[in-house]
Amino acid sequence: MPTVSVNTHFPGYEIIGELGRSNARVLKARHLESGDLVAIKHFTLHTDPETLRRFRVESEIMTGIRHPNVVRVRDVQLDMPLPFIVMEWVEGGSLRTLIDKQGRLTVATTIRLGLQMSEAFHAIHPQGIIHRDIKPENILYRPLPSGELHFLITDFGVARIREQSQTMTGQSLMTYEYASPEQFDNPKGVDVATDYYSLGVVLYECLAGKVPFSMAETAGMATFMSQVLHTPPPALSLPSGQYLPPSLTTLLDWTLVKNPAERLSDVTELALLLGQANVELLQANRSGQRQAPVAPRSQTLVAPAPVPEPVNAYEYEPMEESPANTTNWSIILAALFVVVLAVFGVLYKMRHKEAPAQTLPDSTVTNTDSLSSDEIATDSTAAPFQESTEEEPATDSVITNSPPSETTINTTSAPPVDSTAVPDSSRQ
Repeated sequence: MPTVSVNTHFPGYEIIGELGRSNARVLKARHLESGDLVAIKHFTLHTDPETLRRFRVESEIMTGIRHPNVVRVRDVQLDMPLPFIVMEWVEGGSLRTLIDKQGRLTVATTIRLGLQMSEAFHAIHPQGIIHRDIKPENILYRPLPSGELHFLITDFGVARIREQSQTMTGQSLMTYEYASPEQFDNPKGVDVATDYYSLGVVLYECLAGKVPFSMAETAGMATFMSQVLHTPPPALSLPSGQYLPPSLTTLLDWTLVKNPAERLSDVTELALLLGQANVELLQANRSGQRQAPVAPRSQTLVAPAPVPEPVNAYEYEPMEESPANTTNWSIILAALFVVVLAVFGVLYKMRHKEAPAQTLPDSTVTNTDSLSSDEIATDSTAAPFQESTEEEPATDSVITNSPPSETTINTTSAPPVDSTAVPDSSRQ
């Protein structure tokens, strides 16, 4: 019986082998013109219209995204008898193979995975794309020369664009253990929060080596769905006393919330928690303490120090030994010298301004005193002097009531003239 080579369905590519099967078949191939290794994803012959439509949506989504944490699409052939998509080859494999091989990932690798998935979310969610099938099989990794792993998200076959009609639920294609609660009770109303829940399940599995709720450990589908909808996830514990950053625990608690409206669904907040968890892990590794997180430097600085003696000792010792403090003293002395000069300058200006003001009152007082002394010297009798003195209050009252100043001056100056004239004539 004659057979047809599989290469005839993928012109321009040489099929090397099969990588796996999920919603579609994935093949490893080589591009004949460039020699590059690629991955080809295709469905079987005589694909139904709904599957072909979903395949077309996936190709459009992946073709429009250019991001280092999203697998790039190189070619799309949807009009062939066997429609297929050609994607870049990621040589490391999937996260599923990595977990199966190692059992669980280190905390540092898990944080790195979460940070790179947050970058992928930042690329797809603002475009209105909801992946809806985040799981280890759809996360690929590539080993770097530094020994670290670079993660990429792939397989948008169940993805939905917000603007499209909600006829395709994807419920029959989703993986139940990574599905969010709303994918069970409201599959047509899912939003970006469902991707955050699925990522939380993936990160939980990377650390614990198992998912929070497993189909194999339950009595049936109804029990499993009840756990996903109502039961809080089991507390996460790491083996061998490994350090679990508090921010990473907070992230898992917030992403696995049952209610999508209360769930963490902001990419900035996700990246912030992962970054803080990375800092906490670095601090714990440097200090060698695994039982409790190291207090942030800001808290150490803010803590009060009620004992003043160590502070005084710390201040005075460098003054005698450190040459830098000599420069500080020189600066302080120079500043004091400038201040002293400024003070003297202000005093000099004030004194200079006060000198004219003092001259006018002194001359007035002197003239008044001289007049008073002349009056006392000329009159030996008390009667005329008392009469002139008693008339002064009356004169003052007249001065207060009468506005013109000339009349006041003439009134006050008249009595002294008369009093002085009488004694002079009597003495002669």
